[in-house]
Amino acid sequence: MIKPDLLKCFIAAADTGSFSAAGRLLGKHLATVSGNVARLEDELGVQLFNREGKYPQLTEAGLNLYDGAKVVVDSVERFTRNAVHLSEGVPARFTFAVHEDIDFQVFAPLVKQAQQRWPHMRIQISQQSASAIFNAVREHEVDLAFTPSLEGNSQFYEFQAIGHCDVHVVCGKQHPLARKQSVSNDDLMSHTQVLSADMNQQDALYKSSVMSPSLCCVNGHTNLVQLVKAGVGWAMVSSVNQEVDSNLKILSPDFVQTSLTVQYDLIWQKNQPLNEVQQFFQSNIKRLINN
Repeated sequence: MIKPDLLKCFIAAADTGSFSAAGRLLGKHLATVSGNVARLEDELGVQLFNREGKYPQLTEAGLNLYDGAKVVVDSVERFTRNAVHLSEGVPARFTFAVHEDIDFQVFAPLVKQAQQRWPHMRIQISQQSASAIFNAVREHEVDLAFTPSLEGNSQFYEFQAIGHCDVHVVCGKQHPLARKQSVSNDDLMSHTQVLSADMNQQDALYKSSVMSPSLCCVNGHTNLVQLVKAGVGWAMVSSVNQEVDSNLKILSPDFVQTSLTVQYDLIWQKNQPLNEVQQFFQSNIKRLINN
């Protein structure tokens, strides 16, 4: 079986154009690089470089085998790196849940960074209602979740208060409320309110949020925003980074005397210390929320 070190010397010599430059690149002596390339040629039974000139030139066989050598070396390095991560406690799979009323788009860059950092790890993302998230964490089906704070349930999970997300009252730009200079409580009551279907009618948050007798309930942030943009009604939407869809009009109704916010937590399994991946998401989400 051909050793990856021999292939690395071959690739470095081809990339740099000389055995001495390849040695400097790899931190090896010229004789070692030259010897490894010669040994590789013996094992393959083909000549990889023409050595007649001042600098070695790839032969046709060398050109033909170059791409395959890179694939083998990259695969071995990736395999070794993945094995090291697993031995250090990085999980083979990571499941991250986000409350369905939050626009997941703001978390997408974190997922990309995690995938690049731990390419072996299978990342699973879900958006669920608060009750579904709590149950999934309790059943060890979710490794980390971002969800509104819910008092009285912490005996089932570990948690960290992350911060407040802004809540905006919005409507579509073609909605009648968008043309008003000021919006009264009576104005809101006279139009349909689009509401998250996740809200429990017995919760204080539900009772304080519902203002209109005409309601349209829907699951998920994306669906709620689509209905508002279509002119179905107005809504209260949560925003992690204070940005709101450009097709929505932010209203300042009479009842809003101060900024509306919702407290969010990160939660995970009870009595489980955070691993490296969970810590990565924890620190970055906290920074994202508090910027």
